[in-house]
Amino acid sequence: MDSNWNELRANIKQNGTVTYGIATQCLLYSKLQEQMDKFQRRPRGHPDRILDNMCENLLRKINFKMQGINTQVDLHIKTTASSGVASAKSKKEDAWQFMGADVIHPVCRQDKPSIAAVVGSGDSICSTSAVRVCKQWPKTGKCAIEAIIELRQMVGELLEYYREWNGQLANKIVFYRDGVDDGQFARVLNFEIPQIKAAFKDVYENQPLPLLTFIVVKKRHHTRFFIVNDRNETANISPGLVVDTDVVHPGQFSFFLNSHKALQGTNRPALYHVLHDEINFTSDELQLLTYYLCFTDPRSSTSEAIPSLIHQADLAASNARDLFPETDTSTTDGYAADALEEPTLIDIATEHLRVHDNMRDTPHFG
Repeated sequence: MDSNWNELRANIKQNGTVTYGIATQCLLYSKLQEQMDKFQRRPRGHPDRILDNMCENLLRKINFKMQGINTQVDLHIKTTASSGVASAKSKKEDAWQFMGADVIHPVCRQDKPSIAAVVGSGDSICSTSAVRVCKQWPKTGKCAIEAIIELRQMVGELLEYYREWNGQLANKIVFYRDGVDDGQFARVLNFEIPQIKAAFKDVYENQPLPLLTFIVVKKRHHTRFFIVNDRNETANISPGLVVDTDVVHPGQFSFFLNSHKALQGTNRPALYHVLHDEINFTSDELQLLTYYLCFTDPRSSTSEAIPSLIHQADLAASNARDLFPETDTSTTDGYAADALEEPTLIDIATEHLRVHDNMRDTPHFG
């Protein structure tokens, strides 16, 4: 594309993803030309000769959208720190499914709903995924709520997606939930986890139900870690560093994990709270698994600050406003996202946002 980036891109995505069911990938010509100019000015071997990196990332996006494999997680890899992510509690015949969920809320607007997205992996190696998106808004005079109202149906559809992809259902499920503050843990425990369990019963019927581990991921906090040398100079901590003692909650299963290298500024490690653990992970096992999942971003060859499934859910929720433009002005039956009064769950109206059938179980949000 050579102009009108936002408007043209939104139109392409709407027609491809919602109307005609065609995978799309947009590229701004000016960005390509800028990279080509830099590339031609740099001698071979120069670290800023980066056209190859741009092409690689572009091909990774296209390959992922066409359901190719860019990365995979080996649950049985041996390390010096652990006998393997899954360790003795995992057998070769075990089927794992990973999920990530997020809710984004409107900013300074009363005519936009919140958007909830849940992403589920299509296999045990987390090489492909699908998403379900729903908009939700409270009654007039009520504030937006940090809960996924239609979680039962969304999780149920992703369980069916896994079965269609593998010919079987998963028996162990790890669920990462973004955007939950400390004061909202009770709502998650009392509403969202039971909704997930209800989805298990809906889909598995008379089969044994899977084991569930549910982790809340917090990116917005004020804790930072530094390395200090003999000259009292500070530097960023290395990727893979875990802090799970002294500065974490004394009575909860929680830890900080720095999974990425900051390109600029100070690293912000993610804070993880394990609210429900039927798989009975050890600290090392869950921390290592979480670190591995930070390398599964289909659009990058480096690790992310959080597991890729959460990033994908956030991306899907954000892109929903382009895919469904009417979402920007919805005020159905007097509902709106007024930050005035705390609503109850029954005060929330919802609507599932559906793409074309061809795109339903593909990673179209990348």
